[in-house]
Amino acid sequence: MGSALLNAGVPLFLILMGVAWGLPTITPKIESGTEANSPIETTAPPGGSEVESQCHSAWQKFLIDFDVHYESEPVAKKRRNIFCENWQKIQNHNLLYESGVESFKKGINQFSDLTFEEWKQKQQPRPKVEATKEASKDEIDKTKCLAAWNKFLIDFGAKYQDDGETEKRHRIFCDNWRKIQDHNLQYESGVESFKKSINQFSDLTFEEWKEKQRPIVASEFSKLENTTKDDQDTVKCQAAWKKFLIDFEAKYKDQAETEKRRIIFCDNWQKIQKHNLQYESGVESFQMGINHFSDLTFEEWKLKQSQSLQRKISNPNN
Repeated sequence: MGSALLNAGVPLFLILMGVAWGLPTITPKIESGTEANSPIETTAPPGGSEVESQCHSAWQKFLIDFDVHYESEPVAKKRRNIFCENWQKIQNHNLLYESGVESFKKGINQFSDLTFEEWKQKQQPRPKVEATKEASKDEIDKTKCLAAWNKFLIDFGAKYQDDGETEKRHRIFCDNWRKIQDHNLQYESGVESFKKSINQFSDLTFEEWKEKQRPIVASEFSKLENTTKDDQDTVKCQAAWKKFLIDFEAKYKDQAETEKRRIIFCDNWQKIQKHNLQYESGVESFQMGINHFSDLTFEEWKLKQSQSLQRKISNPNN
């Protein structure tokens, strides 16, 4: 999915997309590194390009944020080169995110000085420890999931026809609950850009959830016969709005705010449709889609990005 707000007439983004799609990636070739046992370099590489200078600043921040030290200068130089390659890939990815091609943003984390192969190696399961410790972890997970299940039953008033169905739903819920925990660990480490939580569909398999969505969309699109194009667009946008509310769990303080957000959403939705027609005809080089900012105006979206940047600057270690 892409940002519905980025096609609101900002020429710079189109220029950036030209760079992201039409030109080769600039991968900085870094020659200097950190001194052994020193957390940062005190000066930027002499005579370096702007890209090298930017990566140098990101590298210094990485060393401080994650308290990184290396055993020798050659190791530090090697890690710095890997870091800058990863940093450049992140910049390229985030250009696509800002233009609506990618649906999430990437950032630096504690693994940013590793190659992909090294990162995969770190993710491999650790050698099995004593069976009692493994059993203990499973028991802890079962206890936590049972507490989450009991809360789910209360929060959403879930009731089932018999004990067999209840047990089936409990198993599905706990499977979904574990996936949410794994996803949120990735979010906390900076790999994922959003957090997941329990909702009213958490006792369904993915296939069951998809089946539940079909009647909602079908009932909206069944109204399209014998209607004008404007009426058709209204019905289509209403279906997209309902899906947006489900997918992103959007909630508002009152009915007035909900209606305001729906109107903004439909305005963004229409812009996306027009942009994608241009994409299909070959005029535009990328496609747009709905994301979690699609109920915001462009000005509101810019303000959110500014506030997020200010928080990062004010609290660089958080």
